[in-house]
Amino acid sequence: MSVSNHVFKNAFKLTPTPAFVLDKISGEILEHNQNFADIFTKQDSIQPTNWLELSLSTQNINQWQAFSDAMQKQQSSPCHEVLRLGDKQIKVELHFKNLDEEHFLVSLYSGEHLDIASNENSLLKLALSESSSGIWVWDIASDAVECSQSLCDLIGCSMQSSPKSTATWHCLVHPEDLANLKQIVESHIAQATKSYEASYRILQGNGNYLWVKERGLTYAVNSDHTIAKTVGFIEDISSQKKLEQHLRRQATFDDLTGLLTHSAATTHFNKQLGLAKRQYTPLTMVKINLNADGVLSQMIYEEKNQIIKLAAKDLHGNIREGDILARVASDKLLLLLPNTNVRDAKHLLDDVINSIHNLNFIKKDGQQHSLAICAGIATFPEDGESVEELEESANNAVEAYDNNDTIIELK
Repeated sequence: MSVSNHVFKNAFKLTPTPAFVLDKISGEILEHNQNFADIFTKQDSIQPTNWLELSLSTQNINQWQAFSDAMQKQQSSPCHEVLRLGDKQIKVELHFKNLDEEHFLVSLYSGEHLDIASNENSLLKLALSESSSGIWVWDIASDAVECSQSLCDLIGCSMQSSPKSTATWHCLVHPEDLANLKQIVESHIAQATKSYEASYRILQGNGNYLWVKERGLTYAVNSDHTIAKTVGFIEDISSQKKLEQHLRRQATFDDLTGLLTHSAATTHFNKQLGLAKRQYTPLTMVKINLNADGVLSQMIYEEKNQIIKLAAKDLHGNIREGDILARVASDKLLLLLPNTNVRDAKHLLDDVINSIHNLNFIKKDGQQHSLAICAGIATFPEDGESVEELEESANNAVEAYDNNDTIIELK
C-alpha cells in the first residue's frame, strides 16, 4: 500500500468513522484519520503509535502476531477489544480489513451497546439473503439478547416483552427440544465456530408452539478469539415440518387402511424375531389374502377399496395387543403373532376371521357375495429363520391353497 497516495489519504482523513492503518508484522500504526486522533485529544491523552500501546489484552509482539494472523483469516469479522484511553479503558468493536498482504485498515465503533434498531438496516441485506423472518443479537459476556421487530411479530410478543437473555429465551423453547438446542449453542460458543443451525419449537403469544429453524452466526470476536457477539436468524418452518410428518406417516402407515406399511412393519418384525431367538419362544407369520376367489378384482376401484378398508379395520380390531398387522399389497395383509405356535395360531386365526362383521357386497352380475379369505401360515424356526424367509413361506402357503378349509368365507 502506498501511504503517500494523496487521494487515498485525503479520503481517509475525511472518513467519519475513527480508523487507522496497522502494519501486520510490527503492529505499528502507520496512518490514522482525524476522528481517531480526536478520541485521544478530547481525553487529553497521548495518541498511541503501536497496537501494543493501544490494546489492553495484547501484551507483547508474539501475542500481536498471533492476533494479526487470526484477523487475517477472519476476513473482516468484527472484533471486540478493550483499548487504553489515557488512564481510562473503553470497550470497542473493531473491524479489521485486509488492505494488502502487509496492512490492515481498522475501523473503530462503540462496543458498549449494540442497538438492533439502528443496526437492523445494515443487517437487513444479510437477513434477507438468509431467508429469515426474524433477527436477534446476543452479547455473550453480558448475556443480553436483543430481538428485531420482525422476530417479535413472528413469535407474537411486543418489543418490551421479548426475551432479553438466554434464560428468558429458553423459557419459550419446547421442553423436548431445549436440551438439544443448549448442546448445539454451547458447542458453538466453546469451539468458536463460524455458525450453527438448530430446529426447535418456540412458544408464541397465542399459546401455540411454532416450528422454527435458527441459524446463528459469529458476528464479533474478542482478541483472545472467543466469540463476543452472535447474530441469529429465525425462520418459520412449520409448513415444512407438517410436510415431513405427512411423508413420515405415509412411509409408516398405509393411507387406505391405516395399517403399517410393509417397510415399517419389517422393522417391528425383526425386533420380535430377535426376541424369539434370544428367548427361545415360538413366532408365527400369517399371510392373508382378502381376494381369495378373485371377485374383488372384478369390482370398481372405489368399491374394492371400501371392502378392503372395512376388512382390515375389523381384523385389526380383533387381534391381540402385541400382534402386528400390515398391508403389504392391494388386497393382502401380513400378520405377525409373537410367542405363538402353529396350533395356537390356527385357533386364533379362526376366531379372528370368524369374528369379523359380515361383509356382503353385490357383484357385477347383481348377485350378493361375501368376502373370501385365504390364510397361509409360517412358523419360526421350522419355516424360516429370517423375516424374509418366513414371509416367503407364508406367501407360498397362500398361493398353494387347494380350495379346502383354508378358504374362510365371511357369512
